[in-house]
Amino acid sequence: MSGSCPECRRIAREKGVGYLRSVTFTEKYVENVINRGSAQRLGFAYGDMQAGFADEAAAPKIAAYVVSLSGRTPTHPEWIAQGRTFYVSNCGGCHGEDGKGIHGTFPDLTRDPLLGIERRIRDALRPPK
Repeated sequence: MSGSCPECRRIAREKGVGYLRSVTFTEKYVENVINRGSAQRLGFAYGDMQAGFADEAAAPKIAAYVVSLSGRTPTHPEWIAQGRTFYVSNCGGCHGEDGKGIHGTFPDLTRDPLLGIERRIRDALRPPK
């Protein structure tokens, strides 16, 4: 379907964008950055995030807390309190306890969508060549 006509490709892109905007994708995105690092070249002075700043078991709880920072409800709201504890001890030093980051040095995690996800959405909406 996605390769057959321009209208079909447009619909496929829009469905993909819907997923990119979802809480589920945001949580998986945050978990992935925690567990595997980030090489997105987002332009922050500190550079890309290395993997392993938090334990893999803590990553989904941190992701739940990060989702809550933008006012959204995570898929596991019961993880927010524990996620906040992990966040403050593992992430807060760079992103701030409030998640707003340090402008130009560390990204703001209260954004909706997060900067790396915003870039993916923009790419998905770019007309095919």
